[in-house]
Amino acid sequence: MSAKRSILCAIAFAAAAVASAAPLPATIKIGVVETLTGDNSAYGISIRKGIELAAEEINASKLLGSSQLALVVADDKADKQEGISVFTKLINDEKVSAIIGPTLSGTAFAADPVAQKAGVPVLGTSTTAVGITAMGDFIFRDSLPQAAVIPGTLAAVIAKYKPQKAALLFQADQEYSKSEADVFKASLAKLNIQLVATESYSKGDSDFRTQLQKLFSKKPDILVLCSLVGEAIPVLQQAREIGITVPIVGGNGFNSPNVIKNAKEAAEGLIVGSSWFIDSVVPKSKAFVEAFRKKYGGDPDQFASQGYSGLFIVANAIKGSGSADRTAIRDALGKVKGLDTTLGSFSFDENRDPVCQSVPLTVKDGKYVLFQ
Repeated sequence: MSAKRSILCAIAFAAAAVASAAPLPATIKIGVVETLTGDNSAYGISIRKGIELAAEEINASKLLGSSQLALVVADDKADKQEGISVFTKLINDEKVSAIIGPTLSGTAFAADPVAQKAGVPVLGTSTTAVGITAMGDFIFRDSLPQAAVIPGTLAAVIAKYKPQKAALLFQADQEYSKSEADVFKASLAKLNIQLVATESYSKGDSDFRTQLQKLFSKKPDILVLCSLVGEAIPVLQQAREIGITVPIVGGNGFNSPNVIKNAKEAAEGLIVGSSWFIDSVVPKSKAFVEAFRKKYGGDPDQFASQGYSGLFIVANAIKGSGSADRTAIRDALGKVKGLDTTLGSFSFDENRDPVCQSVPLTVKDGKYVLFQ
């Protein structure tokens, strides 16, 4: 190789090195799309609080050097068209590097394809339905899919109560509820628990006594409920009112403290599966609970924890890639392995779903505790 060519190669290599080491922009925008109004806002508000706390800590700790994360928050109103609209605005007008959200799986099925087409990474922190990450290679979640939680929850119920028969109630016109009901059905069959009755209801229903009476008449050993918080509360109350005393197993929608707060005594004994609970001994979780209480004057829930960890996951991907480029962040997210989070050691699997532990919980004295 000639001396001149060697010099040119050296200059090109140096230029490439400088380009790859280019500093992050001073401000990196992250879209936050959550349900902040309406019946199911309890989830979205909690997630937003977790994300905002994480943003403060990330910026204060200089995790990204001199760069600061700027949250651009939007309310999807639990509406599919609104979800599409705010995703489009965040991607095209706000030029966000990534999006966290939306809150509900139904909204995600409508809005996530917009981000996938535009090549913008999305991290769901509460979307648990089957098929979320299958929408594309830019779609991730730190919320455990239903199939990763429900079998373990039912196994714990079997170990304690040894049920032979189950009855199921779900919302027929809601993607999350339908998906969860299907997972429960498959899991019950695999565990040799006979599903003796299934009933459904629709959005806007407020009286569930007829369905519950039909289920109760089949004398199930356990009652399985797939509902979001707006319906979960009256369903629990009415189940107890008509005399249902068998163990009640709820899906992910029952993990909000709002269910306990408003259903009161009717929520006692409720059994759910979760990726997190407030008495977790994970060091990162303990620090998070203390910081959350100091900032907001109350306790966090599973959704706040997943939102908090979600932004840290995205921030670490930005740090790892050394870039605010959307594709670079996507690639770095796929490499997240063993990250210390409130959920414990966190990784993504090959399908961009979370690898973390699920625990069965029950409501005792108005609080979620380990189910044993």
